[in-house]
Amino acid sequence: MSPGAGGPPPEDLPAAWARVLAQASSVPMTAGQALAFASTLSDWAADAHGGREAARKAGLAIGTALIDTHHTHPESLASSITVLAEHLLPDLDRTSATALCAGLAAGYAEALRERTRGEQEAIRNAVLTAHRTSEARFRAVFRSAPLGIGIADAEGRMLEVNEPLARMMGQDARSVRGVEVRDLRLPTDPPEYWEQYEALLTGRRRQMSGEKYFTLPDGELVWVKMRASSVVGEDGKVALLIGVFEDVTERRQFNERLRHQANHDPLTGLPNRAQLQDRLTTLLEGQDGAKPVPIGLCFLDIDGFKGVNDTLGHDAGDRLLIEMAERLREVAAPYGHLVARMGGDEFAILLGDAASTTDAASGGGVGQGNGVLSTKGVESDSGEKPCSDTRLAARVLEAVRRPLWLEGRELSVTASMGIARCPVAGSAPTELLRAADITLYWAKSGGRDRWAVFDPERDAREVERHALSQALPTALERGELFVEYQPIVELGGGGYGHERAVRSFEALVRWNHPERGLLGPSQFVPLAEESGTIVALGRWVLRRATAEAALWPAGPDGEAVSVSVNVAVPQVRDPGFVHEVREALESSGLAPERLILEITESAVMDPGEGGLPAVDRLRALADLGVRIAIDDFGTGYSNLNYLRRLPAHALKIDSSFVKGLLPASGAGPGAPSEEPIVTSMITLAHAYGMSLTAEGVETEAQARKLLELGADTGQGYYFSRPVPAERVLMLIAGGSPQHRA
Repeated sequence: MSPGAGGPPPEDLPAAWARVLAQASSVPMTAGQALAFASTLSDWAADAHGGREAARKAGLAIGTALIDTHHTHPESLASSITVLAEHLLPDLDRTSATALCAGLAAGYAEALRERTRGEQEAIRNAVLTAHRTSEARFRAVFRSAPLGIGIADAEGRMLEVNEPLARMMGQDARSVRGVEVRDLRLPTDPPEYWEQYEALLTGRRRQMSGEKYFTLPDGELVWVKMRASSVVGEDGKVALLIGVFEDVTERRQFNERLRHQANHDPLTGLPNRAQLQDRLTTLLEGQDGAKPVPIGLCFLDIDGFKGVNDTLGHDAGDRLLIEMAERLREVAAPYGHLVARMGGDEFAILLGDAASTTDAASGGGVGQGNGVLSTKGVESDSGEKPCSDTRLAARVLEAVRRPLWLEGRELSVTASMGIARCPVAGSAPTELLRAADITLYWAKSGGRDRWAVFDPERDAREVERHALSQALPTALERGELFVEYQPIVELGGGGYGHERAVRSFEALVRWNHPERGLLGPSQFVPLAEESGTIVALGRWVLRRATAEAALWPAGPDGEAVSVSVNVAVPQVRDPGFVHEVREALESSGLAPERLILEITESAVMDPGEGGLPAVDRLRALADLGVRIAIDDFGTGYSNLNYLRRLPAHALKIDSSFVKGLLPASGAGPGAPSEEPIVTSMITLAHAYGMSLTAEGVETEAQARKLLELGADTGQGYYFSRPVPAERVLMLIAGGSPQHRA
């Protein structure tokens, strides 16, 4: 009966399974019987699709069935696992595949153990019966038994040993007679084994069992599983000891192979992630709380490994990994470090003592792998410049960098390395693994062919950034975001003060975070761009700003007041961006000419995706009547030929140019000034029929100078800080915007 309910097995699995079982054992079955049996096993194996518990249950049933049908040779189990790995396991998730194999091994072992226990008990009973009733029958059983049998007297001297036991011991049966059982004790025997023996000899227990090994003359080890019983005479005292021995060497070796496979990478032979985690856990659990020993963990990743696979093929990639594993062994072996393959092209080196950890790295920082590692910015805890703390990183990266031959060509590769230490990174294995993994990412993002050392402060900042990034979509839903408006004023108008007219307002998003308080756009907008939330955020700001601006009246001079909305690069790339702008205008009722979209210089110079240049989308927006402003002009790499084709109405020069417009206080003649650059940008804007807005105006002197040079409008704290939506009407009505908080 199937142990669960699952899908049908792969069509070729029963035939393959029947074939390997026939090759692995000599069980008398016809071809039809073998195929029928394999089909039943395949049906059970298919139940592994039902999840971890179903997979384990199926494995237990299969393992038991193999023993019940006399497939007791260990190769039957190995062949079954192999055929499942080829025909079924790739279709399962990792948890179910592991549970199926584990259940299969456990079911097989338990059924074999029960079978052996029954055989041993039958032999023991036969021995007892033969000894008490018939010496001839006893001798027949003693000599023909497939298991080893030994008989000792009440003092523990060997009386009889059959040939199978003598072979296991590597001695002649006659030479063993008269030997004290205690003389067979080895220093490596488990203490509890001999504790049980003494209790058996003195009558304090009637049975014992255990495993030990005998050493043959050639040095080979023979592992045996022993079950012994005492025979009590009519006086109630121990008269004889009878031991039954089973040679479990082959089974033990098979289990060792299974354990090795479970803890080692099959390609490189290195310990795998599971063994690394076990070793790391052991090291951390063995720490002395008063004097913890530093534990270092280094993660290493081969730079550009995917390119090797793509250009030279996966076979070449495998050979590269094998070579890199050998090089890491060469570097780490003299220090006793554990080298492991974590998966893919990622390796790890575990350092478990103070001296070796110091060899890896000390403090926090980054070094470049150029033969001699830079220690700039890296200091030890004492503040002294390190002399040997980057030694291991240098040797590892240098070893990786050595050229090698693949597919008939010389190839040079590099690697990036992240180094974390405990207790710097925390005391839990997961924390140290995470720290090393993060630090590896820092090294790769820093330019590759380099190492980086875990920095708790940087990690805390990045965790905080990640938390903000994850909370942003929810903040939009909860209404935690709002918009403030900073006026953009006309620099002319007959004076320098309250006569300046407000021509537009720039919409600036704010986040009223429930825990961190008020956050400005610089604290979360870059995170929104990295996470992709910027499109949804930009859409929300656009709708909010157009809806509120639609309620604004004209200024005292009758001129309509516009609203400027910042647009990020991902929004320009979004195919639905033009449609979103149109919808925002239609739903709010705002006239298109009152909307100004501020797009950064890098966005308008981006050719876009799918063959649709950014200029085409901007032209579609301009055709709607929307005005376009090029923000932060002068900070990027503008193509003037491309710029003149843009349907832009205004340029906004960055505040850095305004700040350097006038010489610093006390500067002498000839002090550097941004005036020539600002003049050029104003001339360029006017030549292309665009107005020019200067950002970051903070003083009256800057405002006067910009007006003198021909700038049209200004924006900055000199005129007003950003204000809530309810204060916009007061500024439009003619109240002086100057210096308003």
